[in-house]
Amino acid sequence: MSGTLDDCRHERHVASRKILVDPSGVELCRCKVCGCDLRRMPAMRRWFRSGMMG
Repeated sequence: MSGTLDDCRHERHVASRKILVDPSGVELCRCKVCGCDLRRMPAMRRWFRSGMMG
């Protein structure tokens, strides 16, 4: 799946292959397209933007 900046504007980010997992099981990575920080909770399959915004 390849994304575009328009996808990122609509919160459909593409996770990079390098994914870190914190001690609580939350997965962390960056979007391949826009470079924003993403996180995903263990019970959810959708990536959410995190970190500094604006």
